[in-house]
Amino acid sequence: MEDILKICMKKGFFLDKEVLNLFSYLNEEGILELINVLKDLGIKERVISKSLIFNHSDDIKSLLSSENISDYNLFFDKIGVFDEKSKKEFKNKNFGIVKLISAPAFTQKKIVVKDFINNFRSRYEKMRKIFESKNFENLSSIRKIGNDRGNYTVIVYILRKRVTKNKNLFIEVEDPSGTSIVLVNQNKKELFDKARNLIEDDIVAFSVSGTSEMLFAKEMFYPGASLSEKKHSKFDEYVAFTGDFHIGSKMFLEKNLLKFVKWLNGEEGNKKQKEIAMKVKYLFVLGDNIDGVGHYPEQEKFLVEKTSTGQYAKVEEILGGIRDDIEIIMCPGQHDSVWVGEPQPIISEKWAPGLYKMKNLHLVPNPSFVEIDGGFKILMYHGASINRFVDEIPYIRANYGHRSPTKIVEEMLKRRHLAPLHGSMDYIPCENGDSLVIENVPDIIATADQHRAEVSIYNNILMIASSCWQLMTPFEEKVGNIPDPCKIPLFNLKTREIKILDFSDESKKIKWKEGEDLVCKLKEENGKEIV
Repeated sequence: MEDILKICMKKGFFLDKEVLNLFSYLNEEGILELINVLKDLGIKERVISKSLIFNHSDDIKSLLSSENISDYNLFFDKIGVFDEKSKKEFKNKNFGIVKLISAPAFTQKKIVVKDFINNFRSRYEKMRKIFESKNFENLSSIRKIGNDRGNYTVIVYILRKRVTKNKNLFIEVEDPSGTSIVLVNQNKKELFDKARNLIEDDIVAFSVSGTSEMLFAKEMFYPGASLSEKKHSKFDEYVAFTGDFHIGSKMFLEKNLLKFVKWLNGEEGNKKQKEIAMKVKYLFVLGDNIDGVGHYPEQEKFLVEKTSTGQYAKVEEILGGIRDDIEIIMCPGQHDSVWVGEPQPIISEKWAPGLYKMKNLHLVPNPSFVEIDGGFKILMYHGASINRFVDEIPYIRANYGHRSPTKIVEEMLKRRHLAPLHGSMDYIPCENGDSLVIENVPDIIATADQHRAEVSIYNNILMIASSCWQLMTPFEEKVGNIPDPCKIPLFNLKTREIKILDFSDESKKIKWKEGEDLVCKLKEENGKEIV
């Protein structure tokens, strides 16, 4: 096996452990030929995984030696590559892949100050690697600059910022070697506008001139997230996104949610809608599954069910009514019976024993990185930090408020972090470092919390915000958050069509976001596609 790993590394690839085991079905000559074929195809992904081979199976097969193709049959069978007849029978094969790619390693010990320090160091190191891949010129630490006046690029934490009497931006920054000041001149309007939206604990790169005592900004760079291309699956399947049931609340819209369940089962809607319903293979449920108990003073006045176990029993009853060939992936939110600090562990069997009996339900932490059919990688995050972004970023607060959740998610992707602001929300340092860094770029990032459905695209990354199943609460009214309940974003893995279903009127027909063609077109706005 070591020889195989060396061959792969020489060709510029790494091996997924699962594929390494599957290579036992091939001889050394066959393995070498397969790796050479991947090299010849110009595959951009560096890790050879089952999904990579599956997605490129037709191209791979066309380049393999015809006299040896029979030797690969068992290998491809284990990968899950079907012949044309099998593809036609796909819907009856329950093919759905649900693979948890990454999740936090929770610390099983008392949390002390040192753990938070290590968390910040871990975040910096992860971000530094992202920045170093961009090949900046004259990359330096603050201490190395010293009194040597010149041009440099520094990767720094933002400690605080203020506007001077001369209307320039005065930013205190830090890296592991020391602290400094970065001055952004108001005359550099584009840079100034970008820098004034920085928040504390952001990690950015500055192109600067000067000495370590005072650095003058020429340009600023976020770590950024992007994909070179949009992924497509071979199979005509849909993924549905929902969350914020708030079961147990007096404002819970149970009849509307049950109408959605009936639609999933092919019992609601017109013929075309029912056909689409039967193609739904995945349902992502993005937290706040119950309203919980004791989350705010006098919450019991707004509850019809006053125990967590009773509320989760209702969750089981509703989800249990969904046909069992739909894979349900569920994470917690702030109202679930887990600790509030992020990352949040899976919902415990202590509170929700019935959920553990459901074979098609996958309980995952918040956040989680999940892979499904077609190799689509989905980052699930309930979104507790979204309100903090609204509070802290001036242009978001002034232009969008709580009305555009994907606009805030775009800020997360820019920063490669789900919740950068220390002290603005609860979080738990983990054993594997800062688990809220977006190390791997997802194909889809799915959030909830704001109770509004919205879909948009940023640098080929699909951003999906889910709706809710609860009427406006007194708290939402107080903070100015207007929910838009009972909307379900649908995404087709093959065509990338996006549809939004509206179940808000329980007594009438199911509505669609845009006309009878059922397609919500993504439009460009300032370089970003939106629905």
